[in-house]
Amino acid sequence: MRRNILFVIFFISLLYGSSADKYFFDSGMIGFKPMYWQFVTIGFALVLLVTLQSYKQFKISNNYIIWLILFLANSIFSYLYSMQGKVEDQALIEGFRAVALLFSFYVIFSTNEDAQGMLRLAMFVVILISVPINMIDFVHPIWSRVPGRAAGLYVNPTISGAILVIAMVISVSVVPYKIRLFYCAFIGVGVLLTFSRGPWLFWVIAVTALAYTGHIRVGRKGLSIVIAGLFSGLIVYGALTGGVLEYFTKTGLDAFLTQDTLSRIGGSGSAFTDNSTSSRVVVAEKAWLVFAENPWLGAGLGVEQNWSVGSHNTFLRMAAEGGILRLALYIWLFLFLWNMTDKLGKVTLIIYFFSSLTSHNNLQSPVFLMFLAFIATTTNNENVRNDKSLLPNLRSKAGI
Repeated sequence: MRRNILFVIFFISLLYGSSADKYFFDSGMIGFKPMYWQFVTIGFALVLLVTLQSYKQFKISNNYIIWLILFLANSIFSYLYSMQGKVEDQALIEGFRAVALLFSFYVIFSTNEDAQGMLRLAMFVVILISVPINMIDFVHPIWSRVPGRAAGLYVNPTISGAILVIAMVISVSVVPYKIRLFYCAFIGVGVLLTFSRGPWLFWVIAVTALAYTGHIRVGRKGLSIVIAGLFSGLIVYGALTGGVLEYFTKTGLDAFLTQDTLSRIGGSGSAFTDNSTSSRVVVAEKAWLVFAENPWLGAGLGVEQNWSVGSHNTFLRMAAEGGILRLALYIWLFLFLWNMTDKLGKVTLIIYFFSSLTSHNNLQSPVFLMFLAFIATTTNNENVRNDKSLLPNLRSKAGI
């Protein structure tokens, strides 16, 4: 594959992974809408599909393509019995856009292993940029829309934490083996400063899973799993029970905490007394009631978009919109991806699964669609060795 094409793949991956496409437009720094970047991505994928001889060697997953067709058909069907207003129209457009991007990213990363490597390299760069930005954002709030919680260019702390963890898993093979534990700990700081309990849990699961697959190690493999799990678990346990608060107090960092962040680390006696927890329970119950009243077909596409706050749960969103059928489609996606992907793909899929329990936008956000398509392209790709950094080779191929 020509070097300039690899560089374009790297640029696209970096653009979405860093949320630069959305941030720079929303901040007024550039006038190029995020939607235009998505058109560019789709166009680039079509060019690859039509002009490159290598597309003949694509290992197209029948399950993946069938799922895209079924999901699109289900979205149209759910729209037909919805209220069919402006909100529902937009939800249908999002359904078409999601399928187009999932297919486009699949084509891009299916080209060959070098294309997949560009995403790994891009996520490595995202980590190097985003973690320091989160540190700055915590001490001197600039980007986050929630005072006291770092978010960087992602603006939303929960999204920031989730993307950092997934980027960590995808990029860990780029990092020299000896410093991968430090790399994960470095990312852990950036995740911790988001004060998002979901991403804290994702980080614990990811570190433990990476130890299990042998991508990070402390002594023997079994010992690595125990140490990684206990160490990461103790950090999160301390964050939830007030232990971390003592550290913040001793170092003077408590001056940067708000009432909301204090409640998230046990400052009010419990880590679950903040407004976010109570509001999430309310909207989750609302989505469940909608599903219970319409178990087979749901209440129609876009039902959640009519609420002031979504359910914060993609599974509940699927159930509320399309009932058991749409929910089953989403679950089937995880099942066949699990059977077809490699070890790192499985770890990424686990984090993606848990993030679906804390976000209702996993099938709307371009970056999460990119991650999902990438998982589908890592089919039986065990060539990403546990003990060797891919960084020098990827940099030379991309001309970076």
